[in-house]
Amino acid sequence: MAPSVHRTLDDHSGLLLHQLIDNAYDGIYITDNIGNPLYFNEAFLRISGIPVDAARRLSVWELLDQHFLPNSCVAEVIRRNQPHNTIIHYYSGIEAIVTGIPVYDTEGALLYVVASVRDITELNRLRREVEAMRTQAELRAPLRVQLIGDKADEALVYRSAVMEKILTFAARAATVDSPVMILGESGVGKDVLAKYIHAQGENGQERPFVKINCGAIPAELLESELFGYEGGAFTGANRRGKAGMFELAHRGTIFLDEIGEMPLALQVKLLAVLQDRQVQRIGSTRPTPLDVRVITATNADIKDLLAKKAFRQDLFYRLNVLTVTVPPLRDRREDIPALIAYFLGEYNRKFGLNRYLAPEALQALLDYSWPGNIRQLRNVMERLVVLSEDDRIGVEALPGEITRGDPSAPGQVQERLHPPTDDRLTLREAVAQFERRYLQEQLIKHRTLRECATALGIDVATLVRKKKRYGL
Repeated sequence: MAPSVHRTLDDHSGLLLHQLIDNAYDGIYITDNIGNPLYFNEAFLRISGIPVDAARRLSVWELLDQHFLPNSCVAEVIRRNQPHNTIIHYYSGIEAIVTGIPVYDTEGALLYVVASVRDITELNRLRREVEAMRTQAELRAPLRVQLIGDKADEALVYRSAVMEKILTFAARAATVDSPVMILGESGVGKDVLAKYIHAQGENGQERPFVKINCGAIPAELLESELFGYEGGAFTGANRRGKAGMFELAHRGTIFLDEIGEMPLALQVKLLAVLQDRQVQRIGSTRPTPLDVRVITATNADIKDLLAKKAFRQDLFYRLNVLTVTVPPLRDRREDIPALIAYFLGEYNRKFGLNRYLAPEALQALLDYSWPGNIRQLRNVMERLVVLSEDDRIGVEALPGEITRGDPSAPGQVQERLHPPTDDRLTLREAVAQFERRYLQEQLIKHRTLRECATALGIDVATLVRKKKRYGL
């Protein structure tokens, strides 16, 4: 029989009762009306992890004060003078559901409190496993993956019919060298689709694929980057000259991202290169023949740019031969679980982990509008896998903009831009948190990098560096 402080029971029924309690799987803990221990069994000691001497000597209040208990069901029964149920996460690591029952005398005065303590650690483990299986079953629904490179973000992952049509278009476009224009919001995967078209072409994996972001390079440098220069062509030029991106892409593909931000003066020269299929370096008198496929992309409203005469019509007609629009994730929601499953698996493999999503967390991710599209979803999944303290990723681990809803919705901006209040952050960390949130909001608000940079009062190159730093 467990050590105890209790009245001696002389009759056989008392002995039987003691045997039943001492051999019960559930813990039993009995106190008087002020919380002093009267009886407890071995199971209670096993579950609670309280040393036998402390359980015998200390009242529930002392057990709480001396941190043997995180909280007490018995104490609540005494305080409220009524039955009480609670879940206790004991310091032993065991989780238990505790039911406290008051025992009254014939006049209604409290005599004893009897607490039944049931270990639910294993039950909860099994429940979480079932949750994981259910979640993984939903995520394992058939998805299509077109691998392009060896990185997680170099794959086209989808389930939707609209993406199936886009890839059918891309496969056909890959068989010819006609210009391709890819339209769509930032983060939808325009660059990945461009790589896919290139890779599907004849000997695509062996031929060069050269990407340049027209909005990330200052206008005064863009011409020399695109077309190259001869030695001594301008102050600061390399004495031996430099080949431009078009020359580097010879017999391959050049991908002009953010083509809508190219200065008008350069648009004229680009048109000439496309028409003549040759390039002339700055400072040179000799043209160089080119065999280059041109793919362009923009998240800007190209018709609006044409109306404002910010983009040349003749260049547009030259580039707008094969055009495809990649819809945002909010318009192809069936691709969201496929992308979640893909990135969850990729980052688990990368970091040697076994994270899984709780059903409520998965539902929150599925309900979110993803204004940053695939880029935002990929970054969120990597952050969840890396920072989760448990294999089970609950809804509490999700970023605030997801649990609060659409960050662009009315009433969300003020909350998201509120300065960090965590006093554990250094000033540098707090400033970085705020800057990231503010940049994300401005990138959603403005369609082009140049427009966003102007609104922020910085140059485009600085904006691109900050985007890369914060994973936006």
